[in-house]
Amino acid sequence: SVAIIDKAVLALAFERGLDGTESFWFERVLGVHTASSLSVQVDRWNETYREAEEGEEGAGSRAASKRSDLAESGLSVQAAPMADESTADSDTGSQAGPRVRSDFRNTALWIGRLTTDEDGSASFELHLPDNTTTWRALARATTAATQVGDGESELLVTQPLIVRPALPRFLRVGDEVTLRTLVRNGTDEAREVTVTIEADGVTLDDTDARSATIEPGDSAIFEWPARAVAEGTAVVRFRADATGGYADAVEISLPVHLDVTPETTATGGVVEDTAAIEAVYLPDYVITGSGSLEIGLQGSLVGALDEELAHFKPYRYESVVRVASRVMAAVAVQRATPGGLDVAQRAQLDADVQALLREQAYWGGWGWCRSCDTNIWVTGWVLIALGEARDTGATVPDDALASASRVVTQHLTRPTDVQSPADRNQHAYLLYALADASNHGREVGPSARGVASEVRAIAQAQRAELTNWGRAYLLLGLLASGHDADHTAVRALLNDLTARTIASANGNHWEDPRTPGSMHNANVRITAIVLRALTEVDPHHPLIEETARWLALARSADRWKSSVERAQGMASLGAYAELTGETRGVYDYSVRVNTSTVLDGDFDVPAGDYLDAASVALADLPLGEVSRVQFERETGTPGRLYYGLNLRYVTPAAGIEALNRGFAVSHRYSLLDDPETPVTSAAIGDVVRVTVTVVAPADRLFVQVEDSLPAGLEPIDPQLQIVPPWLREQLLEEQGELLRANAPGYCAPWYGWCFSPWGQVDLRDDRLVLQASRLQQGVHEYVYYARATTPGDFFVAPAHAEETYFPEVFGRSDSSRFTILGGE
Repeated sequence: SVAIIDKAVLALAFERGLDGTESFWFERVLGVHTASSLSVQVDRWNETYREAEEGEEGAGSRAASKRSDLAESGLSVQAAPMADESTADSDTGSQAGPRVRSDFRNTALWIGRLTTDEDGSASFELHLPDNTTTWRALARATTAATQVGDGESELLVTQPLIVRPALPRFLRVGDEVTLRTLVRNGTDEAREVTVTIEADGVTLDDTDARSATIEPGDSAIFEWPARAVAEGTAVVRFRADATGGYADAVEISLPVHLDVTPETTATGGVVEDTAAIEAVYLPDYVITGSGSLEIGLQGSLVGALDEELAHFKPYRYESVVRVASRVMAAVAVQRATPGGLDVAQRAQLDADVQALLREQAYWGGWGWCRSCDTNIWVTGWVLIALGEARDTGATVPDDALASASRVVTQHLTRPTDVQSPADRNQHAYLLYALADASNHGREVGPSARGVASEVRAIAQAQRAELTNWGRAYLLLGLLASGHDADHTAVRALLNDLTARTIASANGNHWEDPRTPGSMHNANVRITAIVLRALTEVDPHHPLIEETARWLALARSADRWKSSVERAQGMASLGAYAELTGETRGVYDYSVRVNTSTVLDGDFDVPAGDYLDAASVALADLPLGEVSRVQFERETGTPGRLYYGLNLRYVTPAAGIEALNRGFAVSHRYSLLDDPETPVTSAAIGDVVRVTVTVVAPADRLFVQVEDSLPAGLEPIDPQLQIVPPWLREQLLEEQGELLRANAPGYCAPWYGWCFSPWGQVDLRDDRLVLQASRLQQGVHEYVYYARATTPGDFFVAPAHAEETYFPEVFGRSDSSRFTILGGE
C-alpha cells in the first residue's frame, strides 16, 4: 500500500498502526485459535499473491528477518520524492497571473494494493493537490511468504509568496464576518504586496485592494468586512502580487447555512368504518427545502406477538422469574393470535407450568432460583402466571395455588412497625395475585372475595401513598375480587391514573420513582400494568388506544429489556388485541393528501402484512393553507387501521425563544479563566467554555442533543496532540471534576472513569452532538471548549434536544449573537 498524507493531519494524534514486521512477526503467547468458514474465502484471496516470488524481491533490499525468522533476502521499499509541475515556475511569476489554487486535500494518494514488476519495483504518477505543506509518503509491502518492508520520505511543497486564507469553516445567514488572509514573504528581501479579493455568495462592504510591505520571512494580515445574506456556498478568492514578479492566488469555498431550527409536530388516530380526516397547516414562514410530512399506517398496534417468544428461548439454569415470564408471554400470544398457540408453543407452555410447580418450595413459595430463599415478589409473579395459564386450559393443581396463597397471606398479615413498615404498593400487587389466582376464567373465587375488604381499605385509606403501578394493581384487585367498574373506589383510582398521564402526540405513558427491591421500576412495565387495568375497568376508556400506541412504539424502539417487562407488555397488548379484534383484520386502504393518492393497498394482519408508510415533501404542500389528509379502509370487515402523522420542518431561528416540549435546553458561554460569568463576546485567541444544560422531566430513551457553535469559534478536542499540553491538562482536569460532581456513586477516579449518561460524544467542526440510550430524569450538564478564531458578529443557533423515536418530544434554547473582537 502507498499513502501520501499531509503531515499536519498526521500530527493531530499518535499513530497506532503496526508496521509490517509487528503485524506478522510479533511475539505470541501459547494458545489455540479456531476459525470459521470465512478462512476459505481468505485462502481464495491469498491465491492472488501466490505468484513467482523472484520478481517480487528487488535488489539492494533490506532484510526483514532482522526481527523475525525470514529468508535471507527481504523486500525493500522506497518512497521517492515526486515533483509537482504546478510549482515549477513559481519563482519567476507569469505574465497572465498566478494559477488559482483551489484543490486542497488532506490525503493526496491512497493505493491499497500496488503490484510490483519482475524487478520488484512499482511506480505511479501523481499530480499533487494545491496545498503548500509537507507531504509524508509511506509505503508498506509484503510478499506471499510474509516478507515485509516499509519506507517513508517527506516532500516540502512551497513557493516564495504564499497566500494563506484564515476563514471560518462555515457561515450562517445573518453573520457579519471579517474575511482574512495571511500572506507570507518567503524571499530574502522586503517586498511591497498588494492583495485583492473577490467573493460570491457573501456581500463585501469594501472591495478595495489592500497593500503592505512585508519583511523577508514575515507574514501580514489583510482583511475585509462581509455579510452572509443568502443560503448556499460562498466562494472567496484572494490574489497577492508582490514586487519582483511574485504572485499567488487562492480560492476557498465554504457553506452558508440558514439560521434555522427544527421542529416536529405529530398526531395519530384510528379508522374503523368511517373515514378519518386530519388537517395539516403549514405556516408561511416554514422553509420548504427541508422537512417532510411522514405518514405511517398500521393494521395492528399489537402486531405479531408470537415473534416475541424468541426472546424467551429456554436454556439451562434459567431463573424462576424467566420461566414465569415465558408463561405470561405464551398466554398473551394465545389471546392475541387468531389461531392461538401452535402445538410446539402449547407444549412449551405446559412444560413451563410443570417446571414452576417443581420449583415450588414445600411451604408454598418461590425463590429466584432453586436454591434461593423464598422471595415475595417472585412468589406473587409466579402466582399471577399460574392463574393466567389456568385460564387458557393449563393444568394447575388447586393445592399448589392454595399453598402459595398462604405464603402471600402470611406476608400481608405479618406484624409491622415504624422500622419495618408495610409497603402499600406491594400489598396491592400481592392482593391482586391472590384474587387472580383464585378466579377461574371470569368467575370470582372464594379467596378473591376474602381479600375484597382489604383491597377496599387500601383504596379508601392509603390511596395517596400508592405509585401508579400500585394503583393499577389495586384496580385489578378490586375487579378480581368482585367489585364492578362503577364502584366508588374503582372510579377514584381511575381518576388518579388519568390525572398522572404523561401524554405526547404518539401515546400516553406513566412513570414512577424507583422503588428499591421492586420488580416495577421500568416505565414499560408501569405503563403496561396501567393499560391492563384500563382495559379491564372500561374497554371504551379514551386513554386505552394512545397507551397501547406508546407501548407498541416502545416495543419497536427496543425498550422492552427484561423478561418481566417484555412479558407484562405482551400480556397487556394481548388483552388489548382481544378487546379490539385487530389481529383478524383483512381489508383494503387508501390515503389521500389533498387531491393526490399517496398510499393505496391492502393489509392482511393474520399473514403478517400490516405496515405501510409514505413521505410527502413540504414543497408539495401549500404554505399558509390547510392541507387535507384523508384515511379510508374497507368497511364491513374486521380489524382497525391505525395512522400516524409526523410533520417535520425548520423555521427561521433569528430571535426565536426557547421551547420546552419534553426537554428544557440551554447553553451558556463563559471564558476559561472566569467560568461563572456569562459572556456574549470574546477576543481572538480566547478559549470559550460552553456549558450545555438539559433538563429531562421524566426518563427519556435514545436522546440526541445538538449544540451548534457560531461560525467564529473552533471546537477544541483535548485528545488531539495539537492542543498545548498546559491547556489539555487544564481542560481534562476540569471535565473530570465535573463528572465526579455530577455522578455520585458512579465514579472511580482512581481508574480515570466516571459515569456519564452520554454514551457517545461527537465534537464536530460546527457542533457538539450528545447521544444517550437512556437519560434519567433530572438536570444534566456537559461542558466543552472552543477557541475564538475569526472576528465578526455571528448568529448562535438554538441548542436542540429530542427523543429519537418520539421526535415530537423535543426542546430548544433561544437564539442569540456572539461577537469576536479582532486583535490590534
